[in-house]
Amino acid sequence: MWPLLHPLSNFSHTFKAENKRLRPRQFEYHPSNPSLMVFGTLDGEVVVLNHENGKIVGYVPSIGAMSSVLGLCWLNKNPSKLVAGSDNGSLKLLDINYMSPEVSDSCCSSSVATFDDFEQLTSLHVNSTDDQLLASGYSKGVALYDIASGRRLQLFTNIHQEPINVAKFAHHSPYMFATSSFDHDVKMWDLRQNPMRPCYTASSSRGNVMVCFSPDDLYLLVSAVDNEVKQLLAADGRLHMNFEIASTGSSHNYTRSYYMNGRDYIVSGSCDEDVVRICCAQTGRRLRDVYLEDKESGNSIFVQSLRGDPFRHFHMSILATSTRPSSKCEIIKVNLLGSSYYAEEYSYGQCLHPSCCLGG
Repeated sequence: MWPLLHPLSNFSHTFKAENKRLRPRQFEYHPSNPSLMVFGTLDGEVVVLNHENGKIVGYVPSIGAMSSVLGLCWLNKNPSKLVAGSDNGSLKLLDINYMSPEVSDSCCSSSVATFDDFEQLTSLHVNSTDDQLLASGYSKGVALYDIASGRRLQLFTNIHQEPINVAKFAHHSPYMFATSSFDHDVKMWDLRQNPMRPCYTASSSRGNVMVCFSPDDLYLLVSAVDNEVKQLLAADGRLHMNFEIASTGSSHNYTRSYYMNGRDYIVSGSCDEDVVRICCAQTGRRLRDVYLEDKESGNSIFVQSLRGDPFRHFHMSILATSTRPSSKCEIIKVNLLGSSYYAEEYSYGQCLHPSCCLGG
């Protein structure tokens, strides 16, 4: 049975009068409200969305002078707040209680705090106690911020040999974090250690695009360029599972992977491919491949990023971009338990054609 695919970001029905087109670049599910999601756009906007009914809950015109929003992270203990960062280095703490639900160019007072800039930002993450923030980007170091004041506490320079695309805190320890770099290394760090030395280093054969902890912090999921996806033991970095996804030979095929259904499955997609692969995290067995195509234009849709839904088993969302000339950016919800036979009932006008095949 083909899964049910539901595009979220075709918002013309919501604000046709404003003649605006929102172009998502990053998104995150809310940590405690199953109906909410935030996404940042290529134009620097931040949008909080009820993804169940497609209605906008809050809108911030631009947090970074029309720069792309590449970093988003909800706070854990203060779930009305989130941190947003753009690629020009702008970092802000926002509160959805003060956001306007209207899409307009007028400024709002939703910013609770402004952080010191982190130039060429690509990633940010809040620790489990909501008091510190990590930022990384096209540099060989990471910055640690105090969330309450927005002040930069420390700048850890030259901890990798190449840029650090992603840095992630553990889910349960406020001190442990992992960094993944294009120098092929993933490193585990403990903020209680001084001077800063990694707890361990684990290497990939290609440059690392990202790393994330399993929800119980038992594993690290590491994604390197061109479908090199591995699961490591978080305690010491030993290899637990290699997912054996075929490479394409492209050095620009940036791969991203996340957990789904807790830590039972992983979902993986790459920016030069139109397929999302779902694998068992314990056996490596391929559960299913989901291919995407924009039936209106006949163009393939490529996977920019993706997330497993933390509240619904076998649900995920994909941030996808289509090829020129349309160059659409869409967030597509996927229900692997549903049927595309009923897709038209839920669609907002975008015609998507999914295809699936069982994997070995």
